[in-house]
Amino acid sequence: MDLNICISGAAGDGVKEAGELCGRLFAELGYEVFIYQEYQSIIRGGHNASVIRVSDRKIHSHRKYYDLLICLEDYIYRIHEPFVRGDVIFDTKFSCQGIGIPMSEIVKEEHEPNIFRNAASIGALAAYFGIDFETVIEMFRERFGEKAKDDIVIAREAYNFYMDNYSSKMEIGRNGPKGSLVSGANAMAEGMVRAGLEYYYAYPMTPASPVLHYLVKKRGVIAYQPESEISAINMAIGSAIAGRRSATGTSGGGFALMCESIGLAGIAEIPVLIIEAQRTGPSTGMATYIGQEDLDFVLYPSQGEFPLIVGSPYTIEDGFRMAGELMNLAWRHQTPAILLTDKHLIESLETTQIDENAVKKEEVEIVSKSEGLIKRYELTESGLSRYAAPPAIVKFNSNEHDEFGLTTDDAGMRVRMHEKRMEKEKLIEEDVKKMAFDEFFRGRDVIVTWGSTFGALHEVAEELGFRLIAIRYLRPFIPPEVKKAVVVECNYTGQLSRMLREKTGAEIESVLKWDGRPFTPEELRERLG
Repeated sequence: MDLNICISGAAGDGVKEAGELCGRLFAELGYEVFIYQEYQSIIRGGHNASVIRVSDRKIHSHRKYYDLLICLEDYIYRIHEPFVRGDVIFDTKFSCQGIGIPMSEIVKEEHEPNIFRNAASIGALAAYFGIDFETVIEMFRERFGEKAKDDIVIAREAYNFYMDNYSSKMEIGRNGPKGSLVSGANAMAEGMVRAGLEYYYAYPMTPASPVLHYLVKKRGVIAYQPESEISAINMAIGSAIAGRRSATGTSGGGFALMCESIGLAGIAEIPVLIIEAQRTGPSTGMATYIGQEDLDFVLYPSQGEFPLIVGSPYTIEDGFRMAGELMNLAWRHQTPAILLTDKHLIESLETTQIDENAVKKEEVEIVSKSEGLIKRYELTESGLSRYAAPPAIVKFNSNEHDEFGLTTDDAGMRVRMHEKRMEKEKLIEEDVKKMAFDEFFRGRDVIVTWGSTFGALHEVAEELGFRLIAIRYLRPFIPPEVKKAVVVECNYTGQLSRMLREKTGAEIESVLKWDGRPFTPEELRERLG
């Protein structure tokens, strides 16, 4: 079974929540679910859509065409009509071809606000697919607890109306044990926590904000919203100086403001993790849509030279794993690390089993006893010095410095200290080498991608005869050995294509997309077939 369902309406109609409820309903029955959220940067009105794909096999993407469209506004139908390949369920407050359910009337009779139409849409959807209503009740109670009473009443009214006036399209029963629906943001947050995150600072910026929202509610972590992105990264650096594992998160515009402080972390050898969740650019671009346009920028974010680690997960499960890896790598090598993700991966939801044991905090020695002024930047063969934090007497410095952290412009010390920092790149490369990329299938030809674009590609690569390679680490960049490859990514200039060509001399064909929407399997079959 493979179904693609779209629930669409205006901002304020509860479309996102309806999509998650729909996904939870099918996850309750043991099906694999993937949810793609699309919305405009407005609070009321406009166009929101939640695309829920349901399958009896593992999936990592939605599809382009809908088997069912649930439409809550008349003008929204015109936007989605070209993609409908099945039925339409609509609110009878407007006229449309399809299955009319008086959602607004039901909600009004129950004296609830208009947003409760999302509960009515779930009731109608359950009836359409012949899902037993007891499963709907279980789903609502698990989601809302005692507050679910009104949702259940409204959903039942819509369910009964459908059953009295139409026939179910099919009878969907249990497929297996109940699945767990996880968002990319939550998975990355949990990965950081498992690797020892104690403090998270972020100024809200789409699409990185859900990480902050999740961690605010997480026990054992202090999550704080300061007045700006500059404050956020400086507070994270301050916590790291105190010996506490910390992180911050933002999108491209906020990351631009953080660049000077990333350089500070580089020269002062401070371990800090930054999540950069890409959206379209430049400037504000389309603030709520996907892009993979920040790769060039993120690889070299500040003036001067210093070791930097940049990784990009390709699935929600990999987001959990990589968040932990990067946190541990930052502390192991005393340098900033960046988790480069994108709107599609961080805001989508998927049924997945997160193996919490896949990430553990890697302990590092921190000197915290007074020994007089400590040689924080002691010159060593490896480039790594002892890390120290108060109450030890230690000086961190954004200027060039000597072994004690005292400012210097001595030429010889500058040479030795800069060599010391850069020497760590060899250690980082050795660590990253064994997890730089993952390979799938045994195709004759090679196709390469990074980030969320993997999801749709994974579905079609094998059937089209490709060996699929998902790049995980972008700095240091340790490419696969290829002579010829197709590279698929969501930007105009083919940024990964250029990196792969420069490193390997391979013959590269770029397949690119930059309209703010992710690739779907149908598009890739058409462009690659």
